[in-house]
Amino acid sequence: MSDAAPSARRTTFYEELTRRRRAGWIAAVVCALIAAGVGLVLSTIVTPLVLLILGGLLNLVGGFGVATVQAFVAGQIANFDHLSAVLDRVQGLGDLGLLVGPLLRFAPVAVPALITALLVWLWLRALFGRVGSDAFVARLGARPARPDDFEERQLANIVEEVAIGAGAPVPQLFLIDSAQVNAAALGTSHRNGVLLFTRGLLETLDRSETEAVAARLISTIGAGDLRAAAGITAVLRTLGFFLTLLDLPLRGGAWRTLGGLLRVSVTPRPGIDALGWVGDGLEEGLQAEALPDLDRLASGAPPIVGKVLRFAILPFYLASALYKLVLFLWTSLCLGPPLALLWRNRCYWTDARVVQLARNPEAFAKALEKIGAVDPPPGGEAFAYLFIAAPTAARRSASDRRTLALALTPSTSDRLARLAAMGAEARPSGAFDFKAFAAARPGSAAIVGALGLLLVPLFAVLFAAIGFLTAIVTSIGLLTGLMIVHALI
Repeated sequence: MSDAAPSARRTTFYEELTRRRRAGWIAAVVCALIAAGVGLVLSTIVTPLVLLILGGLLNLVGGFGVATVQAFVAGQIANFDHLSAVLDRVQGLGDLGLLVGPLLRFAPVAVPALITALLVWLWLRALFGRVGSDAFVARLGARPARPDDFEERQLANIVEEVAIGAGAPVPQLFLIDSAQVNAAALGTSHRNGVLLFTRGLLETLDRSETEAVAARLISTIGAGDLRAAAGITAVLRTLGFFLTLLDLPLRGGAWRTLGGLLRVSVTPRPGIDALGWVGDGLEEGLQAEALPDLDRLASGAPPIVGKVLRFAILPFYLASALYKLVLFLWTSLCLGPPLALLWRNRCYWTDARVVQLARNPEAFAKALEKIGAVDPPPGGEAFAYLFIAAPTAARRSASDRRTLALALTPSTSDRLARLAAMGAEARPSGAFDFKAFAAARPGSAAIVGALGLLLVPLFAVLFAAIGFLTAIVTSIGLLTGLMIVHALI
């Protein structure tokens, strides 16, 4: 599972494929477990909402089953009293085992939230997966390859040869009249595969390099990388969806985002621009800066009305800010790294597949060097993860909001290092080599190592603080939500 550059030891693409396949399964399991932990945090928002909606619907049909909902809510509220009594008995670390039983009683609370979060994730994944290749091709201004153009006809022949060698149907081929050097793959399987090449790529790469790029794109489609990218981005948007619900009393943009989401959900073929706008709105719900200032919310109202309004929305404001803080810490420190590892591992696996198909790791390495970390052609910014290269985190500013998959794109130097292990010529890396540094300056290396060890207890304290903050926020939020549900139904 390590994301570090491989050693100088040579390897084969068979070994690399096996290693990456195993690491991918491990990373996927870790991501699923941590996502379930994030779902526990979301349960304090989602479960009361689900119970309130369920209780309201049951009341509308004559009250059938409402007593069951009320009993469940009352039982969970009583669990808080039991937990408080046990906390009073806990004297030290040796007594923490007393908390196991009371905490397990709250497990049923998470079930409605986890089921709802899974359904929302499936819904958003399917919704954004409805973006057809035709819409994306039109957005980029791409056109079919011209048979009367020698370079484009040669490209079509290369794509056909690579597809036949891979045992896959020949994908559709489109050209983007852009000087940028890049290429992209569309489609969830070989049956609907589409390849996009820029004119800049044809004019920059030679035949062997172009063949390697075509092999990379065809492998991307066959390996299901695009489905994996859709699943990863849906995780982020699922979190944003629930926080957008929490922002409804605070932001007009939250209402517009949910309204747009409902419109594109009932539209048979939603436009790519509409889906991109809704996706940006859901990701905005995760950002703390999306919360408006309390004074600005009450601006324009008479002083007395403004004070009443600020007092009324203050609980929603504090709840939204705290939940966003907790979820930001969870996603950035706990969920983000394994998601990054999962996506980068898939990129490395597909690169090894290129070596298997083209049998020319040096050609692919030269192509990656010439492409570099570039922006996608105009119109493809929100879907940059579809392209063979994209700006890495090192080139992105803090204010640059892009898709999660883009933020997880591995660096070109890491990809070149792995290609070198499979037979390509080694390239100088700009990454810090601690072994070389230690050999040259052992004293300084010892100091750096000691400072690194000091970070261990600091991270331990940080994660303990996150756990404590999560417990406080979720307990108060869940108790408040359940009491509201109990009062209303």
